Amino acid sequence: MTTLRVALGQFGAELGEVGRNLELLRGQLGDAAARGAELAVFPELCLSGYLLERSDYTDAVLDAVEEAERTIAADAAATGVSVVYGAPARRGGDLVNAVVLVEPAGRRVEYAKTHMDVKERRVFVRGDEFFVEEVLGVGLACCYDLAFPEPCRILALRGARVLVVPMAWEVERGFVMDTVVAARAVENVAWVVCVNQAGQRGPFRFRGASCAIDPLGSTLVRLGDEDVLEVVDLDVGRVDRLRDRRDDAGYPLLDDRRPDLYEPMRQ
Repeated sequence: MTTLRVALGQFGAELGEVGRNLELLRGQLGDAAARGAELAVFPELCLSGYLLERSDYTDAVLDAVEEAERTIAADAAATGVSVVYGAPARRGGDLVNAVVLVEPAGRRVEYAKTHMDVKERRVFVRGDEFFVEEVLGVGLACCYDLAFPEPCRILALRGARVLVVPMAWEVERGFVMDTVVAARAVENVAWVVCVNQAGQRGPFRFRGASCAIDPLGSTLVRLGDEDVLEVVDLDVGRVDRLRDRRDDAGYPLLDDRRPDLYEPMRQ
């Protein structure tokens, strides 16, 4: 595969309104399929809304989320589009902030967000594994993960050519998002696709600004602050050409690392 058509499905998820959020997602997914997308990406916690009280995740809400996920899996099979979305997920008696990839053939992968601030840690347990989908070359991350160089670097070293990052990034401290996305692309010689929530939802004002950034840090598309879907073609083959130096437009940053010096990073 040299080109991957990706749909960025940006919307603000209503708090606790799983049915309404599913309706929005399905509408955008249908549009993505009609426009030939192979992968559709939606925001962090877009099924439940960005709830930060553990008591808000009632059995009724979580049951509704799981039912919605079955619907999304059926839609992926019917449309032939792989879907990435964010949702709360039960793990025993705990909750994780999950990014889910579901493929048309039925395969489902769940990544539990590994980096969270104190507000999220009161609700969710942190994950401890990373995941790369080998056929599409997609590595999964989530929002705050992007503020740290290590998660994306691990994904790139495991073969990810496209770093897919659902988000619920607020307007407050939006400069962090604006600054680090291009850095993650350049330092890992990879596409970065961020899909954020947008607008005011309860106490949260989300930045929107979903984007696709190429391996040299240039912006292919950046959205505004409204509910919208955009479809872009990613030249995934260029990642390979840059990494193996057939294309010398950038630096071979992965090859020129010095892992022998990085042992202190384990502390």
